[in-house]
Amino acid sequence: MPESSSVREAACCGCGAGAQSASTLSLLETPMLKPAFCVLSAALLAACASAPGEARPRGVAAYADDARLGEKVSNVCFASSIDGFSLNERDTVVLREGRKEYLVEVFGNCLDLESAMTIGIDSATSCLSKGDALIVSTSLTGSDIGLGPQRCMIQDIYAWNPDAEAAAEPDTPAE
Repeated sequence: MPESSSVREAACCGCGAGAQSASTLSLLETPMLKPAFCVLSAALLAACASAPGEARPRGVAAYADDARLGEKVSNVCFASSIDGFSLNERDTVVLREGRKEYLVEVFGNCLDLESAMTIGIDSATSCLSKGDALIVSTSLTGSDIGLGPQRCMIQDIYAWNPDAEAAAEPDTPAE
């Protein structure tokens, strides 16, 4: 049976019978347009990223106008009696020791602190102070998946009064 001329031409070109002809190639298969498409896509994605507004204060600065924030303290003695934590963020956490509470600021970002399930104390003495570490785990059993518990060095400690009135969030304008 004689072959049709289009099938022979496709076979000669090495394109195969089911392949597209050269005139119907997609734009991404054109050698110069593929890199241009990638660059354009990256530029569009970058443009979609949210533009930074006012930088939110970090660490203790976020509590500057908060009535609950007290004076800086040099240490928290009887560190072994610390029995709870709350208000954990990436760079601060409130530790409870009996009836007293303390806002602890860590150096840099302690990535697991915000989602911590357990926090341990690593102190050379019986008092928790600047330079000691919080051992932060995102697991109740301490068997974190990945790198395991994270060590977060303490930068500063402040007295915290939970009974004082918290600073009100700034009102957002009505739309």
